[in-house]
Amino acid sequence: MITHVTKSKNPVFRAILLSVFLILLFAASLLYLFAARSPHTGRLTARIYQNGTLLTTIDLSTVTEAYSFTVNSPDGGHNTIEVKPGAVGIKEADCPDRLCVSMGYADSSLLPIVCLPHGLVIEIEEQAAAPDTLPDALSY
Repeated sequence: MITHVTKSKNPVFRAILLSVFLILLFAASLLYLFAARSPHTGRLTARIYQNGTLLTTIDLSTVTEAYSFTVNSPDGGHNTIEVKPGAVGIKEADCPDRLCVSMGYADSSLLPIVCLPHGLVIEIEEQAAAPDTLPDALSY
């Protein structure tokens, strides 16, 4: 014997169900974002490249005071890089679009800061605090 399952045709019930689903999805997204922004427990290292050549490496976890320095490009342009405790960014640039300045300060390895006209790239590398705290593949 085949039984038919009837769907509710009540539009109010569907709207309430959809609203509850969207609220739960929004709450889960917020929870994920807050968990992803957890404070750094390891070392942060900034590597600054120009046209693929490593210019300098900065250990951001040892920086206690903000400072800045200028990187001149071969085409005559310049970028002023500011280093803060735990973050690095381009403070000023003379490139046409200044998108590198708009990118703000990098404090994680998620997104590098790039100035294409001057061939400048700032990458952040995160290292774990202690190797003992990392789980391995053989943990039971």
